[in-house]
Amino acid sequence: MDRGVWRIGGAGLALLCLILVWCGPLRAQTALPPPATELAVARWTGAEEPALWQVLSGAAASGFAEVEDGRLVPTARREVGWWRLVALRDIAPHNAPQLVLTPPHRKRVELWRPGDSEPLARAIYGHDADYSHSTRFLVFPLPQGLRRGDALYLRMIAADVVPAQVSILPGQEVYRGDIVYVAVRTFVLTVLGLIALLAFGLWIGLRERGYVFLGLTLATQMLAMAIEGGEMRAWLELGPLALDRRMDIILNTAAVVASLRFFSLFLRLRDLQPTAARLLDGCCVLLGGLIAVTIFKTWRYSGSFGNLVLLAAIAVVLYAIGAAVWRRQREGVFLLVAWSPLIVSLVALVGAYQRWWPMYRWLEFAYPSSLAFSGLALLFGLTSRLRQLRHDRDRAQHRASYDALTGVLARTALEEALAAAVGRAQRSGEALSVLFLDIDHFKRINDEHGHRAGDEALRIVALRARNRLRPGDLCGRYGGDEMVAVLIGARLDEALRVAEHMRLALNDHPLSIEGRLIPIALSLGVAELRPGESGEQLLRRADAALYASKSAGRDRVTADRAALGAVPAAGAA
Repeated sequence: MDRGVWRIGGAGLALLCLILVWCGPLRAQTALPPPATELAVARWTGAEEPALWQVLSGAAASGFAEVEDGRLVPTARREVGWWRLVALRDIAPHNAPQLVLTPPHRKRVELWRPGDSEPLARAIYGHDADYSHSTRFLVFPLPQGLRRGDALYLRMIAADVVPAQVSILPGQEVYRGDIVYVAVRTFVLTVLGLIALLAFGLWIGLRERGYVFLGLTLATQMLAMAIEGGEMRAWLELGPLALDRRMDIILNTAAVVASLRFFSLFLRLRDLQPTAARLLDGCCVLLGGLIAVTIFKTWRYSGSFGNLVLLAAIAVVLYAIGAAVWRRQREGVFLLVAWSPLIVSLVALVGAYQRWWPMYRWLEFAYPSSLAFSGLALLFGLTSRLRQLRHDRDRAQHRASYDALTGVLARTALEEALAAAVGRAQRSGEALSVLFLDIDHFKRINDEHGHRAGDEALRIVALRARNRLRPGDLCGRYGGDEMVAVLIGARLDEALRVAEHMRLALNDHPLSIEGRLIPIALSLGVAELRPGESGEQLLRRADAALYASKSAGRDRVTADRAALGAVPAAGAA
C-alpha cells in the first residue's frame, strides 16, 4: 500500500485517539447512572387505569406488582402507565436530591411526591418542558428528601416502548452532568452541521453527487438527533412531531439511505464491485418502502424491519470496505477509519433495541461521539480528495498549456499569454517585441537522422532559445518547428540583439544527438508592437519578417521593415 494511504490511516487513528482522550473525562460525567438502589419499583397491573384518589390514598396498593430490574417498561405506545416508587432508606435533603428519569424522549411524566395534591409534570417538548435542566433526564426535585417507606407515584404516557429507569442523584451531580452533556451534544451537532454545509458546498462547486448524499446523511442525522434529543424544544410546534414516532423512523431511515448512496458513489462500487452495489441498491429500495409506509402509518414491525435491513447493509458495507482496502483503494481506508466506530455503535444500538442484549451505558456517549468522529474523518477524506482533484486539474492545465515535447508554451496558451501581454503594453505604453523563429531544413534532419533525432533537436532548440530570454519573457511552440518568443519591455533594437545571440548559440554549437553531431541553423523574424495593434497583427508581421529571412538565404535575423525607423536586418553568416 502506498505511503499516502498509510498517512491517511495514521491520521485517522490519531484523530480517533485524540477524541477518545478528550472525551475520556466526559464519559464518566455523561454515562447513565445505575438504576436506583434506594427505591423499590412496582407497576400497576390492573386491567383499567385506577382513579387518582385510589392511587394516592393507597386503596389501589394491591394492584401494583414489584419490578425486579427496576425498569419502567411501557407495554404499548400511548399507554398510560402507573408506577409506585417506595424509598428503601432515608434520603436526606441537604444535598438537594433529584429524581431523574432516562431516557426521556417521547415521554410525558407526572410525579406525585409525598404530600402533593397536584402532580409535577415533565416532558422534553410542550408546556411541561423544564428549561432549567438539559434534555438528558426528566428531573424532579425532592426538596424535602424522603423517609424510608415514603411512596412516589409516577404516571407516564410514552410514545414508544423504550424502557426507562429512575435514579436519585444529588443536585450538584445533576447540574454538572447537564453542563458536560450539553457540551458534548453541542460539539456533535456543530460538527455534523458544519461538515454537512461543507459537503453541500463541494457538491455545488464540483457537481459530484457523492457530496450531496453525504450532506443529506449528516443533515438528516443532525436533525433527527436535535429533534429527538430536545435541542429544538424552544419551537413548541415541534412537540407533536417529536412525539410522533414516524418522524424518528423517517429521518433516521432517510439518513441510512443517503449514507448508502454516498458510500456506493464514494467507493465507485458500480464499476469496481457491482455485486455489492446491487445489494446496497436492494437495501435502499426496502428502506425507501419503509419510509413510504411510515408516512401514512406506523407499522407494528417498522423498527424491527428497519433494524434488520440496516444490519444487512452494514454487512455489505464491511465487505465492500474490506475489498477496497485489499485493492489498495484510498477511499476504502478513509471509510474504514471513519465508519468503524460508528458501525460498532450502530450494531450495539440495534441489538439493544431488538433486546438481544442490554442497552449498555456507554452507548449514550459512544453513538454521538462516533457520529462526530465519522464526520471529522470524512472531512479529512474530502480534503485529500480535493487535493487529488486539484493535482489532477493542475496536471491537465499543464498539459493543455505546455507543449509535451519541448516544455515551452503550447500554441493556444501562447496566443492567450501574448494577447494579455499586448493588452497590458497598450494600456501602459510599455514596449513589447516578438521573435518568430524556424529551424532551417528541419525536414532534412528527420529524413537523415530519424524522427527521434528531430524531436530531440526541437527539444534542445527550445531549451537554448528559452535560456537566452529573461525571466519575464514568454516562449512557445507555434507549430511544427516554428517557435515564438515574446520579449516584455523590449524595443526592436534590443529584440534584434537577443535574436542574433539566439541564432549564434545554435549556429556555433552543433547538436549532439545519439552520439552524432548535427549542425543546425535558425531563421528569425522580429517585430515591435505598434500603438493600437493586436497580438495577432504583431505575430503576422513577425512571421512576414521570418519569411523574408528564409527568402534571403536562411540562417539570419530580419526585422519587420514596416516597423518604426525601418531598422535594417541583422547580418547572417
